[in-house]
Amino acid sequence: MKSVVGTFIAMLVIGVVFGGMAVAQSTSTMNANIELARKHHEEVWSKGNVVVADEIYSNEMVRHSADQPDSRGREPYKQFILGTRGAFPDYKDTVQNVIASGDLVATKTLITGTMTGALRGPKGTLPPTGKRLEVPCATFFRIAEGKIVEIWGYYDSVPFLKALGVLPSPPPK
Repeated sequence: MKSVVGTFIAMLVIGVVFGGMAVAQSTSTMNANIELARKHHEEVWSKGNVVVADEIYSNEMVRHSADQPDSRGREPYKQFILGTRGAFPDYKDTVQNVIASGDLVATKTLITGTMTGALRGPKGTLPPTGKRLEVPCATFFRIAEGKIVEIWGYYDSVPFLKALGVLPSPPPK
């Protein structure tokens, strides 16, 4: 009986130790994934630091958006970032909430900026409007091998289109 109890205790200890290591490793990976998402918002988008883009995005990354065709590859995405920041030099992407599970990270952000430069789009170039942008956004990331491999971006298009001058602002009351 002592042998069975001893074996059970040994198995329990091994399970706790190795199970705890798995949880720690999972938490460590999740924290690393959250850090990648934060760098996406704070370093790449808010500061325009595309050198960091080379560190956090896979070469084959895919960006999905409800209002544009998928963008494939890190280099085209960097050009998209630089083009957007050229139109909105004070662009800021403030992280408000983060949720992570496995290889997925979701962020809620507030995008702000003033359109002082021209913006190239699929239907031509829009001239600067001087209008201030304040847009809530949700971004979802899939991460593999320490790199962002997919991004899904969703934002409230009405304030964005108003900042671009495509939709008129309501008259003051």
